[in-house]
Amino acid sequence: MVSFEYSRKIPSFSSGYIMKGKNFRASVMKFPTLYEKPFPGTETVEVYQFEPKEKPVGSLMLLHGLGTINIPFLLWMAIHIASAGVTTFVPILPGNFTRTANGSVSGRDYFSADIEKMTRFWEHAVVDALTVLDLAKENNWWHNNNCLVGYCLGGMISVILTALSEDFDRTIVITSGGDVATLMWKSPTLAYFRRDIARGLGKESRMDDKKSLIENFKKDIDRLSSFSSIQQMLQSDIHPLLKIDPVAYAKYTQPQKMVFIEALFDRALPKETRKILWQALGKPKKYIIPTGHVTWLPFQYFLGSLVLKEMNIKELKRKFKLLEKPKIEEK
Repeated sequence: MVSFEYSRKIPSFSSGYIMKGKNFRASVMKFPTLYEKPFPGTETVEVYQFEPKEKPVGSLMLLHGLGTINIPFLLWMAIHIASAGVTTFVPILPGNFTRTANGSVSGRDYFSADIEKMTRFWEHAVVDALTVLDLAKENNWWHNNNCLVGYCLGGMISVILTALSEDFDRTIVITSGGDVATLMWKSPTLAYFRRDIARGLGKESRMDDKKSLIENFKKDIDRLSSFSSIQQMLQSDIHPLLKIDPVAYAKYTQPQKMVFIEALFDRALPKETRKILWQALGKPKKYIIPTGHVTWLPFQYFLGSLVLKEMNIKELKRKFKLLEKPKIEEK
């Protein structure tokens, strides 16, 4: 059964400064994962922490998307947001970037023809993010005014986190979707999954039968409304993939706390997968931006301004700091 349980102990961690500027300091924090079944190469949690030099006015956790290319953009955005006064954490999710599993490719394992492997990566990501939250709270880095932001895969994880924890005041989901079965069979980005199916993989849970999987998945999505708790849903006989799908957790979030950003020309996420997640979240506030799935990334100012707005941070000087080019100090 899918489980996000972990020991809840506060891990010992190492932390060292890697960069500083006029308005911020950046460090990388590392500690052993509390997830009990990590794949080799993913055992150490890595978190980039950006602290404002002035007294913080809030906290932000920023979750990246699949793969590697998007991460430098989000780290650069984190510098700007920290410069504006918000303590910002960017965890590297297991299976991505510097935490890629041995012999794998960054991001690949979250949508795998091996359902057991896929499930473990989703469980692991959730546990690591919750552990980062616990660590931030323990060290008084997590403030009452806070926000969770997730892009793509990070957006899907963010929905699950918001359903499991009450410690997020606001959650912003960026270019994300639900209905994993449809994503795996229709998203151009996940063509590698279909190539694995063509090689004879994915027979477990009928993942290799496109029509059957999608039809049964939709029937099980219709059953979600009958469950009164996450635990009841997890103990049910719905398709195991649905138990790691944000659509299954959306009803346990509060629409007034959610913000949904959809890219108008998003080719990575079929339109029906974006629509079903937004509807499952209770049709929260939505922004439609005239970009593709990744072409918005160079325009971090838009997202930074939205984060400050949703956190009710209105000082004009902080918005100006989003536009300033950070001055990196060498000493």
